[in-house]
Amino acid sequence: MTELLVAIVIIAGLAAIILSVVTRMRKSANQSITTANLRQIGVALVTFVSDKGRFPSKNGDPAWDRAIMSNLGYTDDLTGTGNLKRSEYPGLEASAKVFFTPEDRADRDKSVYPRSFAIIPWTTNWSNGTGFRGWKDRPYNVGVPYAALDAPEKSAAVVQWFSGTESIPNYLGAGNHAYHDRGGPENQIGTYQQVLFADGHIEKMRGNLTSAEFVEKYWPGSIGSVK
Repeated sequence: MTELLVAIVIIAGLAAIILSVVTRMRKSANQSITTANLRQIGVALVTFVSDKGRFPSKNGDPAWDRAIMSNLGYTDDLTGTGNLKRSEYPGLEASAKVFFTPEDRADRDKSVYPRSFAIIPWTTNWSNGTGFRGWKDRPYNVGVPYAALDAPEKSAAVVQWFSGTESIPNYLGAGNHAYHDRGGPENQIGTYQQVLFADGHIEKMRGNLTSAEFVEKYWPGSIGSVK
């Protein structure tokens, strides 16, 4: 009987070790997918900026993801606004996967393509007039020229973002809530976030930065209203 109990304890211990290893491996794999997808988004965004001389606009352009989709292999018309539904855009499946990460477990409508990332509002010269940054001499809600950035390598452009502060799901193609409404990454997946910078490189940083800290450190422009 004692030997059986010892065997059970050993097996339980091994199972716990195996489960821990599998969990770490899955987490690492998910992080790698996030990095790979964010890198593809970075290439597509940098290509857009190179072609247009500026970042996508909030007004006048499609939502930022629609604007760069042709650089991800989907060349059909994506003008318009609103969520991109699977039934209306079945051919978008492959390109849409780039905007989703398995780290994103937010509950959503399955009929709509999800989006796990958000572009930072400074790219369109948007500011709430108080704590965010912008350029007073540039148009409001219009894509910022790359040349306006003093330090692209320090300017965060795209962050992981599953839902806004109002718990509104993040869907592909939507103009509303396409932009991070807090200024920086949200802390939904633990103590880190992966962030794409304007020069195309990716950093993993702690996800518990306050909006003010993130804006101060990773937004270009100057504090205050841009209007």
